Amino acid sequence: MSAIQRRKRRPNGGHRKDTPDVKIMKSMDSFARSISSIDYQLTQKCSICARPNSQLGSLRPVMKVLEISCHGIPWLLGTIGLLLSVHKPEHLVVLMNLLIGLIGDLIIIAVLKMLVQRERPPLNKSDMFATVSVDNYSFPSGHCSRAIMLAYFFSERVNFEAPILGLIVLWALLVSLSRLLLGRHYLSDVLFGMILGALEFKLLSYYWLSKENCMFVLEPFFAHFHL
Repeated sequence: MSAIQRRKRRPNGGHRKDTPDVKIMKSMDSFARSISSIDYQLTQKCSICARPNSQLGSLRPVMKVLEISCHGIPWLLGTIGLLLSVHKPEHLVVLMNLLIGLIGDLIIIAVLKMLVQRERPPLNKSDMFATVSVDNYSFPSGHCSRAIMLAYFFSERVNFEAPILGLIVLWALLVSLSRLLLGRHYLSDVLFGMILGALEFKLLSYYWLSKENCMFVLEPFFAHFHL
């Protein structure tokens, strides 16, 4: 009996059944494709300010202002400027830890973007403020992580009045929403960025520099400050 005849006599035409591991992998792949498709479709529907001729394209200037308001460069320069001008150790502590948080956020986002290298949504218009090469990638959203980290920071570490804290939280949420409305990011980029921002603050709080450590680091630059 030939090999072909023997195969014909085997059940199911000689085809091997998938092992449980293979079935699980196929199910996971199918699930991931479904999630990716939903993510893409929702992003397309939400990108209503992506272009001047979009559904709410007239709001692009407002979205752009929100975008710049949470850009890393102004926040870094502003924090450094305040560090050079304040006169109280307790203020230096807050600003020093804020600077660490901002730098840490930039590093984490840059590393993740280089690892994932997800292209930005097709509706995104390349007119972002002060970008570098890593900003060509979409996942995760650095604006969202920074906005949420800052909202937690000011809520937990700075003694602002409730109305001001409410405005800061609202600003952080609007910044995150603007990334989606402008078509800069996929919905998953925004959600992950927001979660990442909260985790960044938790990490910053865990390794919070005390007054003594901050003054030790800053003493060479601010010799007139003493504990």
